[in-house]
Amino acid sequence: MSFTVLSLGGPVAPEGEDVLRAAGIVLLSTGPYPGKAELLALLAEIQPDALVVRLVERVDAEVLMASPALKVVAKHGSGVNDIDVAAAAALGIPVLASVGANAHSVAEHALTLMLALAKDLKSQDDFMRRGGWGRKAYRGYELRARTLGIVGFGAIGSAFAGLVVPLGVKTIAYDPYVPDAVFGVQAERVPDLDTLLSRADVVSLHCPLTEETRGMIGARALTLMKRDAVLINTARGEIVDERALVKALNGGDIGAAGLDVFASEPPAKANPIWKCPNVIVSPHVGGATEEAWREISLMTCRNLMAFLEGRRIDARFFARPDRFPGEQ
Repeated sequence: MSFTVLSLGGPVAPEGEDVLRAAGIVLLSTGPYPGKAELLALLAEIQPDALVVRLVERVDAEVLMASPALKVVAKHGSGVNDIDVAAAAALGIPVLASVGANAHSVAEHALTLMLALAKDLKSQDDFMRRGGWGRKAYRGYELRARTLGIVGFGAIGSAFAGLVVPLGVKTIAYDPYVPDAVFGVQAERVPDLDTLLSRADVVSLHCPLTEETRGMIGARALTLMKRDAVLINTARGEIVDERALVKALNGGDIGAAGLDVFASEPPAKANPIWKCPNVIVSPHVGGATEEAWREISLMTCRNLMAFLEGRRIDARFFARPDRFPGEQ
């Protein structure tokens, strides 16, 4: 039996395409961020059996119902906030996520942001480009013996904890949905978010965007952090209240922030975050290395092929909207 897979927002990596085509599956793709009217018409026309979600505004109930043949949706990545998982469940359409495929890439990016801020790299680069030299403007510090607080201890959070071990960093972590065994010797489990925020010198977010986590790091949370603490966000921008963050950064309530994600992407030119000198930013590229893209595509396509062929898929690849596990 032949199946058709439509990738929304661009093709998967060639290695992933090879997996599907070797199984006789027809693979098609749209351009980045297709308009909804265009997308609905295309789905009705080709009636794909499966969707791969890459770069699209949102896969809602209307999109899910546009193809009567649709059997499964697969996120090309780990965060499924751009898919209405509850609507898919109501329609009997499972949603898969490529759990852990980009974990090391994102963990390395979080480490890079943390080190760049600790070593004052942004201001030192600016200082030298203006003709400066010497140590008088340097505000770097050692991370050794400082405390890293990880929010969400899934594949990414636990990978990050492993990366900082050689630095002599003490790691604490909060995730109410993973068993104690996951924390192992790499991180001390703390009972609640408030405890983590008050103890950590660096707070790094690795939880998914859910109704529970949306705006979780707001004005109150930021006041619990140390005045010289650093906030790292490589998860989802909407987890942080950006207005509250800007106010905290400008008011000296926290020390600095490293941001790879934003509530609105790309952030507007008028976004006040640009005026904060104690922020380093990147354009949501934490999980976009060539290695991660290849692994995500392979995992996505292998899981899709297995599902379409009626083979068993590990439960961890199925998205669940009613949980707050560590971002995978």
